[in-house]
Amino acid sequence: MSPHRFHLAVALILVLGVIVAGPRPARADPPPVADGPVAMLGLEAGLGWMPAVGLAPALPAAHDFTTLGAGLRVRLPGPVADYVVRLSVMDVRLKNGNYLGRGHDWDDVQFVWFDPVRLYYLQVNRERVFARTRPWTWRWSLGLGLGVLDGAMVMQNAQGCRSSNWRTADTDPAWGGCYHDPDPYGSTVVDFPPVMGFLHGAVGASRRYGSATFHVEAGLFLPGFMGLTVALEWDFPR
Repeated sequence: MSPHRFHLAVALILVLGVIVAGPRPARADPPPVADGPVAMLGLEAGLGWMPAVGLAPALPAAHDFTTLGAGLRVRLPGPVADYVVRLSVMDVRLKNGNYLGRGHDWDDVQFVWFDPVRLYYLQVNRERVFARTRPWTWRWSLGLGLGVLDGAMVMQNAQGCRSSNWRTADTDPAWGGCYHDPDPYGSTVVDFPPVMGFLHGAVGASRRYGSATFHVEAGLFLPGFMGLTVALEWDFPR
């Protein structure tokens, strides 16, 4: 082999060695795992109120009522918004008294006794953050629920009722006011519809305490009442 060819062969071997031994392209790192809990488990309690004027479209003569509730909840965090699933029971505290339905005159006023009324329901809300003011995070929430309504009401025709006296229920006709028989037996018993659906919208705030989060929100149940709910959730770690 001539010296020229020998030098060319050595040069090619050296070049190939540099290429083979040179730096290899870096391997792509795996995508980062999202921080935070995979879910949050919590307890909640709430109270609600419906003013009598809120019942006016159906009952021009009615009384306000209140509610007390408690339940379990699960929060499923998402990149844009969270889903909150609630399983709750609500004690609906309706007031015994005189009621008049829309389209009836004062001679049709009914005195109503209420059995304990409770709503057992499942609710799903979608919550989204819209502001942060340290240390609070502000959210809006929209959802719907479906529940089983347990309870009944006993109705009895009242006498002598007018727009000026229906709020005071009496059992003595001697006074000439709005009165009814104090004995409910023999009156008409009306069961509530067994299933009730509703919509729920709320605005609230949350604050972190270590692995726990405190929530408070004010909302509106349709058809229904205004409510205030507080809850405490704990992280369910990954």
